[in-house]
Amino acid sequence: MTMVRTCPSCEERVATGDVYCERCGHRVAAGLAGPPAPPAVPAPRDAAAADRGAGTDQGESTTAGTEVHTGPMPAVDPCTWCGAAVSAGYCNECGMSQPGDRDHVEVRAETAAGVSDRGLRHHRNEDAMAVLTSDDPAPVVVAVVCDGVSTSPHPEEAAHVAAETGAAVLADGLAAGSGPREATEAALAQAASAVAELAETEQAAPACTYVSAVVPADGGAITVGWVGDSRAYWLAGSPSATPSAVLTRDDSWSEAMVAMRVMTPAEARASAYAHALTAWLGADNAAGASGHVATVTPAGPGALVLCTDGLWNYFPDPGALCAAAPGAAADPLGAAQAYVRRALDAGGRDNITVVVIAVPGPQDGPGDDVRGSGGNAG
Repeated sequence: MTMVRTCPSCEERVATGDVYCERCGHRVAAGLAGPPAPPAVPAPRDAAAADRGAGTDQGESTTAGTEVHTGPMPAVDPCTWCGAAVSAGYCNECGMSQPGDRDHVEVRAETAAGVSDRGLRHHRNEDAMAVLTSDDPAPVVVAVVCDGVSTSPHPEEAAHVAAETGAAVLADGLAAGSGPREATEAALAQAASAVAELAETEQAAPACTYVSAVVPADGGAITVGWVGDSRAYWLAGSPSATPSAVLTRDDSWSEAMVAMRVMTPAEARASAYAHALTAWLGADNAAGASGHVATVTPAGPGALVLCTDGLWNYFPDPGALCAAAPGAAADPLGAAQAYVRRALDAGGRDNITVVVIAVPGPQDGPGDDVRGSGGNAG
């Protein structure tokens, strides 16, 4: 039985074991004087187009054909909410997390683009993304999207480290001659290790979800890897293309109930436990960090979308997601911006991160019917 209590700051319901309120970020763990110092974050690769902030005064850089906003996490003092001193991103008095330069981030890399936004209900952005392009040995787009688990300490650091590590290992593996599946498995393992190393103890372990994609620039087989409930969607770009579909299957309580035929999809989605994760990246879930890998070859033009539940909560069905930003492949950045706007208009209850990658039709053959290939019912 899960005991439930109320956040003293926003009155959101939180479980007894939660350290932070998922709605406002207030530290709710009893007997803890304040937030621990943030763990060290590995230095990002120069070529990584990660969400290192869209600060207005930190400038921009361009590496490997990727436009990236860069800059350090800002020092916010005094507290935005009560005026007290701030350390490690939290108020020393009221415990509230402070706004940061990751509240809204946009990245663009040739045929791919991504947008990450704090949303309307959370006080910080705990999502992260990384997008890389490479011409060695063949033109390819690599992308990773991660969603920090809000009930863990420093979820934003977990997501940041996982996204950068995963994208870097994927790109390095492909450049070294590994196949997409082998590189995806290696990236998952390295991202899991990097997040686990952030933990001070097993009871204070940062955690996040993870979804990645390897998309050949000339079309062909797409390889996705994932842990948790961040998703990959194939969106058809023409009537003759392979129908739109979800390419991942959530590691969630609701998905498990449906798989065991204990509940119907509608019953599972209505449960208060629907979004409870059964696997994630973190030191407290080593068994679940091996993740899943799938390869599909869709026909016709379209787009590959990676996103967190801040988007798919409002557009779970692939057809609805496709209709929300028609022609996504023609303008990946415009489509990613449109998705975020629609999620905000729908309530913006969670952080929202979406990466859109244009996918041309395959050079030969009709492609696979990707419907049901490891996807969710929607």
